[in-house]
Amino acid sequence: MAEAIAQGDGSVLLVENHCPICSAAATCQGLCTMELEVFQRVLGDKATVERVEHIQAGARRCAYRIR
Repeated sequence: MAEAIAQGDGSVLLVENHCPICSAAATCQGLCTMELEVFQRVLGDKATVERVEHIQAGARRCAYRIR
């Protein structure tokens, strides 16, 4: 249940509307940290990945801005 949404500034918003590991992530924040690191590694040095919404911080979804 993820989608990529092109933004007007040329970035892409990767939205995860459902978290299959939410219960585990509530106990181990390292899972969320690793997810962010995996996205950055997969996209390489020319991309910047920033988490802009986070379920564990009270948002309804997780979202990452990719530049």
